[in-house]
Parts: sequence; structure tokens; C-alpha cells
Amino acid sequence: MYTTLILLVFIAFLLFYNTSKKNNWSDKPAWARYLEARTSLSGSIIVLLLIFAYALLDYLGGPVAGIFSLIVIIMAMGSLIVLLFPFRYLSVKHILSIYLVFIVFELLIF
Repeated sequence: MYTTLILLVFIAFLLFYNTSKKNNWSDKPAWARYLEARTSLSGSIIVLLLIFAYALLDYLGGPVAGIFSLIVIIMAMGSLIVLLFPFRYLSVKHILSIYLVFIVFELLIF
């Protein structure tokens, strides 16, 4: 459950990073160019993803722990994207493979 929440916040922050004017993402896929041109649509998707993530965190840990967890996850994903994205270390294949590995760990271990 937490792995999916972290992925949702990662996607939300990636969309937020995509709408930045200082972003120099040269080889953008079609979906990223589409969402960059429509900032209001991108902003509403970001807000919906973060509200959904907070609602699930609120359900899992309570309102105060949910807010704190969401702030920590946003800071971690923001740091990860700002640090690694300009070097093109993250691709969709890498993110999905890491997500699947951690889903397996989460289901089998916890």
C-alpha cells in the first residue's frame, strides 16, 4: 500500500516538475508535452493524486500521521526527481521494475 502511495506522489511531483519553465527536458514523450501545454489539466491531476494519497495515508495512520507522512514523502520524491532526473537515470522501465520489486517485498514480507 505504501509503495503505491509513494508512486502516486512520485508521479504527481514529476508532473509538477514537467510544468516548470526551468525544466530542460529535451526528449519529452508525447504525454509530457501534452500535459506541459495544458498546465491547468496537469495541476488538477497533481492535486487529485496528492489528495488521494493523503486520503489513503489518513486511512492507514490517522490524520496527523497522514499529513506528516505526506510531507515526508513529497520532500523525498521531490529531492529524488530534482537530483536524478537531469541525469536521465530514471526511465519508465526502471521506475516500474523498482515498483514491482517493492510491491513483492511489501506483500511477502509485511
